Amino acid sequence: MTLDVQRAAPQPPPEKPEAEASLLGSILFDGSLYGQLVEGHIAAADLSRDNHRLVLGAMERLSARGEAIDHRTVSAELEAANELASIGGTQFLVGLMGNVPSVTHAETYATIVERTAVLRRLIRAANDITHIALTRDDAAAAVEDAQTTLFAVSESMLHRDIVPLGTALTRYVEQIASRADGQRIGTPTGLSTLDEKTGGLQTSDLILVAGRPGLGKTSLALNFVEHAAVRLGKTCALFSMEMSELQVVQRLISMTAEIDGNRMRRGRLSMEELQAISQASARLQQAPIFIEESSRLNVTDILAKSRRLQAERGLDLVVIDYLQLIEGVEESENRVREVAQISGSLKAIARELQVPVVALSQLSRQIETRGTEPMLSDLRDSGSLEADADLVMFLWQKDQNDRRDRIVRLKLAKHRNGPTAEIELHFEPELTRFRDLGETPEGA
Repeated sequence: MTLDVQRAAPQPPPEKPEAEASLLGSILFDGSLYGQLVEGHIAAADLSRDNHRLVLGAMERLSARGEAIDHRTVSAELEAANELASIGGTQFLVGLMGNVPSVTHAETYATIVERTAVLRRLIRAANDITHIALTRDDAAAAVEDAQTTLFAVSESMLHRDIVPLGTALTRYVEQIASRADGQRIGTPTGLSTLDEKTGGLQTSDLILVAGRPGLGKTSLALNFVEHAAVRLGKTCALFSMEMSELQVVQRLISMTAEIDGNRMRRGRLSMEELQAISQASARLQQAPIFIEESSRLNVTDILAKSRRLQAERGLDLVVIDYLQLIEGVEESENRVREVAQISGSLKAIARELQVPVVALSQLSRQIETRGTEPMLSDLRDSGSLEADADLVMFLWQKDQNDRRDRIVRLKLAKHRNGPTAEIELHFEPELTRFRDLGETPEGA
């Protein structure tokens, strides 16, 4: 049987030259519109016509020098660059101004131009992906490059408008008024003192949990996940590059059932413990926790999987165990630069998906030789981690008494939107469980 397939005729790239012309004409009438609507949003390369690109390029140069933008200055700038004749002389600029229906609609013109520019970038990305698929033998590398290409398009849409303080104040007041008394806007961690200091894990924040091996970074992250998903029903994605799926499950069951993980591994359990494990498994079965177990992940993998999960189920929290195991998108001999790119990309993911991203991180060995509490400079491989993170938590132990009493100190070393503090936690590694002991008094 033959199928009669009718293929759609190829469509030209989306273009709105009339909107481009109206936007440029509006700016020639009112130069302040460039800063309001174009700067940081639309570049000369985004326009579909050569003469439009030349005009906007002249406006970009004038703005960069801090000079006024109007018919006279743009004409002079084009003349100085030997580009005025290429657009048809000053008559072309006059025509742009003469064909503007209304300057009051300039924002609408800008929205149309920006939207079609993004669609053309997406078409170019699709063409690049086709070329990658046709020229690469390594399928895994081709997929990575394709994801990177798409990520670049989505990153270009993450800009935010500059708004007057009054607008920002109105939004803030509306946000406060929309919440019930005492209700936090972040995802609670289950540690009351930490939640009091942070209001929970905030959307769009990159949160680092750092410490030397053995202090419970993964356990703390799983505490966050268990509280959010099991107790509050929030959807959590866990990207584990250090532990297998079964190891993660065992820790979650141990935590939920409060049964020693070593006893679970040995299999010598009482009937009461088996019943507790069954009940814990039933609770976890209903919890919206999604685990990605892979020893090789890069930021584009994390974005793609998180974006799909958000579209299908919604997404409230992303946890990455751990940051230094994320692969760079490109081969690089400079690990510091590579980690800087990774941390910046994780922050971009948090902003795009509007979820908190918790990334576990190693500390350098300097803290062991120095014998003091950790500092932001101890973050391993890159100072950009300190810059990109909104919240940095250190896990550390002060002395032998802490180790004897199983006290782990949670130090809020950086808190972009709130206070720093040090919180004492009791760590039960056999249960993968942290318990809150309250804030450490100063000097203690």
